[in-house]
Amino acid sequence: MADLTAQTTFSIEDPLATVVESTELVLLPENNGSSALRELRYPGDVFPVIQYPDNPDTTENFIDRPLTARPLVKSQMTIGDTQITRWPGHLKDNPVREVWKGSDKIARMTAYFFRRFAEYFFNPPSSGYIIWTPKDMINQPYYVEIVSFTVGGGVVALDNLALFYGEITGEVALTFNLLGEAS
Repeated sequence: MADLTAQTTFSIEDPLATVVESTELVLLPENNGSSALRELRYPGDVFPVIQYPDNPDTTENFIDRPLTARPLVKSQMTIGDTQITRWPGHLKDNPVREVWKGSDKIARMTAYFFRRFAEYFFNPPSSGYIIWTPKDMINQPYYVEIVSFTVGGGVVALDNLALFYGEITGEVALTFNLLGEAS
């Protein structure tokens, strides 16, 4: 039986041009959270550090990292085609919102903890920023600006009887803007 063989000789020359492209990918690690508690620190330690007695029931726009740095896409019709533009910037005005889900008969926050939050909210720092550390998700601190603090919806509505016993009923929400990573 005969063996058939074939042979080709070729040479590889230098390329005419080299193109290198790169992009940053957003990868969210698996993290089911931990029992570590979050903190707020006032600049210069004017007010005591707030270590949350328990973490909020929900956190909006944050999971291991800010969820506000997504690319914005805009399309514009032109005479012959559609022009698409992508802006990969960071939306600093998309706030993070922490919510403790109480109700008329359920208290999720003590009056003491409410007053500490109120001190930070009603006294914005004249220089520097409040530092928020979500230790249950990541140990990276962030500079924040508190923009809203509500109880029971849009206004601060406190139940006098619950307040007498040191509890705050209703939904409590703290909303703040992330201004950057703190060192």
